[in-house]
Amino acid sequence: MRHSVLATAISAIAILWSGVVYGAGATASDRDWDWCNGTVDGGTSNDAQIAGCAARIQSGEETAANLFVAYYNRGFAYYNKGEYDRAILDYTEALKLKPMDVNVFVGRGLAYFHQRQYEQAIGDFGEAIRLKPDNADAYYQRGTAKAAVKKYDEARADFDRALSLKRNFAEAFFNRGGVLYSRHAFGLAMADFDQFIRLKPQVAEGYEARGLARNAMGELKRAVADFDAAILLNPRYTEAFYGRALARIGLDQYDAAIGDLDQAIRLRPDDADAFRYRGYAFDHKGMSEQALADYDRAIKLRPDFGGAFDYRGYEYLKRGQYDLALSDLNRAIQLDPDLAEAFHYRGFALHHVEQYDAAIADYDQALRMEPDNANALFGRGLDYYHNGKFDQAIADYDQVIRLDPQPGALLNRGSAHFKKGDYEKARADFARAIELKPNYAEAFYNRATTASAKGNFEQAIGDFATAIRLKPDYAEAFYNRGSAYDQNGQYELAVADYDQAIKLKPGDAGALVNRCWTRAIMGAVLDRALDDCNEALKLNGPSATTFDTRALVELRMGKYEEALADYDRALQRSPKLASALFGRGIVELRTGNAAGGQADIAAAEAAKPGIVQRFGRYGVMP
Repeated sequence: MRHSVLATAISAIAILWSGVVYGAGATASDRDWDWCNGTVDGGTSNDAQIAGCAARIQSGEETAANLFVAYYNRGFAYYNKGEYDRAILDYTEALKLKPMDVNVFVGRGLAYFHQRQYEQAIGDFGEAIRLKPDNADAYYQRGTAKAAVKKYDEARADFDRALSLKRNFAEAFFNRGGVLYSRHAFGLAMADFDQFIRLKPQVAEGYEARGLARNAMGELKRAVADFDAAILLNPRYTEAFYGRALARIGLDQYDAAIGDLDQAIRLRPDDADAFRYRGYAFDHKGMSEQALADYDRAIKLRPDFGGAFDYRGYEYLKRGQYDLALSDLNRAIQLDPDLAEAFHYRGFALHHVEQYDAAIADYDQALRMEPDNANALFGRGLDYYHNGKFDQAIADYDQVIRLDPQPGALLNRGSAHFKKGDYEKARADFARAIELKPNYAEAFYNRATTASAKGNFEQAIGDFATAIRLKPDYAEAFYNRGSAYDQNGQYELAVADYDQAIKLKPGDAGALVNRCWTRAIMGAVLDRALDDCNEALKLNGPSATTFDTRALVELRMGKYEEALADYDRALQRSPKLASALFGRGIVELRTGNAAGGQADIAAAEAAKPGIVQRFGRYGVMP
């Protein structure tokens, strides 16, 4: 369960404009007009052009036609300086003097675009198109502005029109490719980037964009080749190093990816995305501390970076630091409520702190956003299981198996069937899990548990043995094989397995009680059996099962008074516990209370038919 790397969105190439400088007729102030028109020998700086135009505007001597030129040319100079707000003011004045001038609408539209006032830009480019319907550049410019506000279908239509008017319009191919990329039409996007590269083979951005499209399509090796070409053309191209790193992550080439991200960070030390993905690569190399350091750096650079909080939260989750994980994932969701994987991971963290209902709510949200998210379905199924909602768990695992027939989903669905008592369905799921993963110790263990539940102890013992061979420290398998041996009358082997289970998990009260019980049945080493039950009571506190087991040891040892007291304690906690009723009946018969003994034995047989015969096999008879 892990993040899938998504390529970054392709930015529109710098919007193009071949600006026109208007000329005014000569007057007595030829020098000012030389500056304003940009016709001074040796060239004219933007500041000189602004000063020349300002002089003519302020003179009060110019005609309306010349004032239009002065405002327009000064707006053009301000635009070239990056003073877009001043350019807008001058273009607006120019339009008052000449309301139908296409170039002024284009110039002001571009200034609005650079001020991120995209709707105003779209309006001005629209006016330019109305005045000159065959203006390919205006369609291109309007398409670029529409792409900036994610009006992708309208933007694509404008780029289509631009290309119909200007067949080899490289920038229109590039930006249409960017729109198609944003719509996840990666094949069409790649075709447009092919055209851009054909027309401008020495421009690195074309290769970088095509590399991103190939990365998104899973053509990772070809994507790397495109990023190589972009870097060859521009060795300081940060985005190409970053894109190549993403492709190499997809190829599991984490060392190479880290090298590329190192270079991206050297070129742009404030690149939060580069730190995030380098952290991701470190995580996949098992370098958790380095991953956390990079996520920390990404968050420091961009405190509102939901994706970095998401990744760091996941890292904390893997480390078992659930409070820190929840804190980061809460923040990720607050910053980016559409981040499906953050809900998924928070659900997983909530599972680990046993907040199953809250975990299910998070998985629900993740699945509303991504209905086929197999990992979220898997997690929700697990929490339904822990809540005892086995039918819902099975339904979720049905979906997981439809999407991805993974062994873990079969194991968990089988467990839910087992809990419902559907042993045949459970066994079928465990068997299928083993087919898919022949070394799956847990599947052998669960199939063995199912066989035990059906009374097939020989089969259970065989599967438990396989589980232990695959996982030699599998304490639960030793414990349950011991129980199967016990049920099969193989008491020495049962004790040996309980010994191993206790060795692996010294505080396992259940194994101590079972070993106590088996030794009591055997009637051997009863003092050690008594020690086991006493230790279990210290570890796990009073329980009906432990008192009942200790009472049997005391009965076999002839300690009737102690046995009677323990049976009473067991029955206070579980009044219909058949083994305790039977045992107390035996003690009562042996201590002269025939009526009480017969009544307890009859009650035991009624509660569990066959109990008298079972204890007879142990040598405990009325």
